[in-house]
Amino acid sequence: MRRPHHLADGIAFVAVAIWIWLAMMLVHELGHVIAAHATGGVITSVELRPGYLSHTLVNPNPQPATVIWDGFLVGWLAPQLTAPAWRIDAGLIGTTLRAWAAFCLLAGGCYLAVGGGERLTDTGQLIANGWPHWLLIVIGGGVATLGYARSRTAWIAIARRLESKPINWRIATAWWSWLTTWIVGQSLTHYALET
Repeated sequence: MRRPHHLADGIAFVAVAIWIWLAMMLVHELGHVIAAHATGGVITSVELRPGYLSHTLVNPNPQPATVIWDGFLVGWLAPQLTAPAWRIDAGLIGTTLRAWAAFCLLAGGCYLAVGGGERLTDTGQLIANGWPHWLLIVIGGGVATLGYARSRTAWIAIARRLESKPINWRIATAWWSWLTTWIVGQSLTHYALET
């Protein structure tokens, strides 16, 4: 028998998944931006708009490896700071933040481990700056493995949460409102950083 809020669950879940992707890209790029400013680099372009491949271009870049590593490190570590909020039960907030933190580890680890084939990727740039490819594969693989394990746990927690406490239309609408607000804010951040 179908639960009455089955469709609302699915609609909210799609908004959650999109937000997790966008928030992962944002925190990674902001790591590059912070490091570029801190090391005296000049940001020539930042792409944060949803639907575009995110990137940060810095020229001159006095410390390219620092700027590149900061994207990974901020992208991996900043989401983990949401851990105290993982206990929030209302509206999938806690389980979503937990899934986002895990996904940031998984996606960033995979990107570091397999991105070396293209010289314009962060991994390719680290290799060009003298980092051994094998070391980046090991570090990225380790982080991705941790992210995978945490992602499985987080997505199981979301599924259990939806089974025990279905999402109603008010919460599904709230997630889409939040996502819309996030997209507008991320787009405005893109334009603010471009000027």
